Amino acid sequence: MKNKTLVAAIVLSLCAGAAFAQTAPQAERTTRMNLDTNGDGVIDRAEAAQHPRLAQHFDRLDKNGDGKLDASERRGGKGMRGHRHGRMGGHFDPARLDTDGDGRLSRAEVEAARTGRDGKNRLLENFESIDTNRDGHLTRAELRAWHERQRPQREAQMRERFEQRFAEADLNGDGRLSRVEVDEKMPRLSKRFAWLDENGDGFLSREELRPQRSR
Repeated sequence: MKNKTLVAAIVLSLCAGAAFAQTAPQAERTTRMNLDTNGDGVIDRAEAAQHPRLAQHFDRLDKNGDGKLDASERRGGKGMRGHRHGRMGGHFDPARLDTDGDGRLSRAEVEAARTGRDGKNRLLENFESIDTNRDGHLTRAELRAWHERQRPQREAQMRERFEQRFAEADLNGDGRLSRVEVDEKMPRLSKRFAWLDENGDGFLSREELRPQRSR
């Protein structure tokens, strides 16, 4: 009887472990999606403010001081897990696309990459503009240079989204957000209102909500 009970306990334990192994990755992906509310692939200060523990360590995690946390910073610089096979969209590790290990990405390797959440393969779409030496391959330096060239456009899009969200929340149009406006239009920031209200005037200004580098 004792042996049967022991076997049953082991089976239950193994089943529970298998169930956790299956659900844990999904829970991790859901958490990342909940943090990145605007879907731009990074977490800005306003998004981090919705999660007290993350907000508390934001400045320490923001290694490059750009006011945003990318995948590597959120994971303490341990890589960019969660983007299998160099998934396009957001942040990814292009080295994973280099299947032949020659230190370059051929068009075929880029074509084989998975698309992002928007169904697009942005490296493939911009292959010619990235391949500045026209050798039919993408190098790390070319990708870095292209990324930097895209920075103004990305920052402009972020500013546009920020202004749109701020304007929608600014119900009386006075250029600042009261606690009532935040509770109604940005409820996820409600618990962090006092933290964000740096000058303690009872309102949140654009400057208080923008990432530090944009100030």
